[in-house]
This record gives sequence, C-alpha cells and structure tokens, in this order.
Amino acid sequence: MTTNPEKISKIYLILSQTYEIFENTDDPWMTNGLSSNPFKSLVSVCLSTMTTTSRVVKACVPLYEKVSTFEELLKLEDEELREIIKPVAHYNRKTKNLKVMAHQIITKFNGEIPSNKKDLLSLQGVGPKVADIMMNFVFDTPSIAVDTHILRLLNRLGIVKTSSAEIAAETINTITPIEFKKHAHEWLIQHGMKVCHARKPKCEECVICNYCSYKTIG
Repeated sequence: MTTNPEKISKIYLILSQTYEIFENTDDPWMTNGLSSNPFKSLVSVCLSTMTTTSRVVKACVPLYEKVSTFEELLKLEDEELREIIKPVAHYNRKTKNLKVMAHQIITKFNGEIPSNKKDLLSLQGVGPKVADIMMNFVFDTPSIAVDTHILRLLNRLGIVKTSSAEIAAETINTITPIEFKKHAHEWLIQHGMKVCHARKPKCEECVICNYCSYKTIG
C-alpha cells in the first residue's frame, strides 16, 4: 500500500489528460438528463447500485416522465413504480426504499434533500457511495465515491489493500490532493471501466501501468 503524494499526483495528472469529465461526454447518463437536477440525481444514483448505466436509463427515463418531485414519487402506486423500475437490480427493494426515502425527505427535511453527508446517510437506501456522489456532484463538496471499478483499480495500483469500498473511500479521500478531488471519481471510474477490467485488464493500453503493482506486462 502507498500514500506517496508524488505518485498519487502523477496518476491523477495522467488520468486527467486522458479522460474527459462527465459533463463533456456523450455518456447516456448525461445525455438522458439523469442528473439534471437534485431530485433526479438522488433517485438515479439510488437506482444505479448493482446496475449498468443502460438499465438505469431504461428505468429512469419513463420514471421522470411520471414524477419530478418527492411528493409525486410518494403518490405513485407501489405497483406502478415497481413496474417502471423493473430494469434495475433489486427493483422490489428499491421500490420500498424510494418510497421511504421520499417520505423522510418530505417529513424530516421539508422536502429538500439534505446537503450534509450525515443526514444523507440517514435516508433509506442511501449508503456511503450514494452520499459521496451527492456531496461531490450536487452540493459541490469534493468527495470521491468508490464503487467496484474504483475499488479494484485502487487495489491494483497499491493505493489501498482492502475489499471494503468504505475503507478505500476513506483512504483515497484523505490522500487525494485537493486540486484533483472534484473530478477524481470521474477519471478513476472511467479507467476502471474502460481499461482496468476485472478479468482481463488491458495493461498494454494502460496509461498509468508504470505506477501499477498488478500490471501483466513487463
């Protein structure tokens, strides 16, 4: 494991020169407006856990044709909501979570999404990854959310040595220089998804292979 500031900075610098930030891409998440306002951002991210972007889009586009507020979401019949979000994983549980979360936001937070991590984590269905994404992209508080792609990448780079996304998030948020923190999630996840695959990483195409503990090329 390493916390070498120079290595971390060099990795981020290379990734920042390799990948665009999300808002400058034609990623389906962006082009379909899944994060065009705070309501959509929170619901979309909650639905995205354990689910591919394409399936999240299939669920969210028709959902946002029906609802645009937490009040409307709460009024939607459970069966209708369940049917709409069926493309995502664990849609039964997520149906219940969305309804409870909407009720919490309306009754405890006057209909406004809480803007601090502690209160975000008190919402049904909101874990550390969702909270970090909301803090970073909605509330402009630089925070690096760690999913399976980023966790794998950080372990292979030797930056962390853990199977816990929460521990990895704590580490990477602590050691990342502030000038890279706002967009770190975007660069790391793109590299994890496009190059550092779980089964067959494209080490020969990796722009940061010289800093990697895992690389399969000389």
